[in-house]
Amino acid sequence: MSLIHLLAYDFPLPEVEIRQFKEVFVSETTKGFLQGFSVINCYYSKDDVEIPNLITRKYCHDIELTEEDSCIENFKNYLFKYMKPHTEIEIWSIYLGGDYSKHYTIMPKLSNIPLEHLLTVNDEIDYFTEYYFKPVKKEIKLSMMSKEDVLFILENTGVCLVVKN
Repeated sequence: MSLIHLLAYDFPLPEVEIRQFKEVFVSETTKGFLQGFSVINCYYSKDDVEIPNLITRKYCHDIELTEEDSCIENFKNYLFKYMKPHTEIEIWSIYLGGDYSKHYTIMPKLSNIPLEHLLTVNDEIDYFTEYYFKPVKKEIKLSMMSKEDVLFILENTGVCLVVKN
C-alpha cells in the first residue's frame, strides 16, 4: 500500500520540482530527507481511482509537500500564480494499493479482525470502500494556508483539503 497525495483542479497545472535533499545532524549521525514540494502529472487515471464521485475535478496531479515554512510559502506562491480567481483546488490524501489492480481509499480499522476472516470478506471490504467512503474535508482560503493545514494532509489519510482562491 502507498500513501498518495493528489492535487485535483479543473485546469491543468505546470509541473514543478522544488525539492532538495537536506541532512540534519542528530547526535553523532546524520539523517537525510527531502524538503520542499513538487507537482507532477498523475499517472493514475481517474478511471483507476475508485472514488470518481468524490474527485470530480478534471485534472489530477501527484503532489509532495513538507511542513517547513519555506515550503509552504513556495507552495502558496505557486498556487497564487497558477490558480484562477474564485476557483478551488482539492488536495487529497488517499491510500492506494491492495492487490495492485484495485485502488483503495482509507479503510476502517481492521486490526482486530483475524487475517483469515479478512481474506474471506475482501469483496465486502471493496464494496464498503467504494460506496461508503466519507472523506474528512477541511476548507481554507489560500491566503490563510498554514502549517496546520499541511499537517492535516501529511498526518491523515482519507482527507481532502479544499483550498479556495
